[in-house]
Amino acid sequence: MKWLDPVLSALLLALYGLIFGVIGGALFGMLLQALQGGRWDFASLRSMQPSRYVLVDEAVADEAVRLIRGLQTTGGGSTRT
Repeated sequence: MKWLDPVLSALLLALYGLIFGVIGGALFGMLLQALQGGRWDFASLRSMQPSRYVLVDEAVADEAVRLIRGLQTTGGGSTRT
């Protein structure tokens, strides 16, 4: 039963680490939340919707993509692909 002592010690160390990690993480999270005034620091979106759609035939699709990318690099508006 001499081999049981190190195993038991390792399990207790892991358990104590888990307990202190949970408590420390909760305290740290509460501190950060209090410093932010209770506000969330992210915005949630349900979906992203394009502002414009471009429909082209398959035969000219590559040319359309090239032209749209050309508009983006020359500052020709807020066109997105």
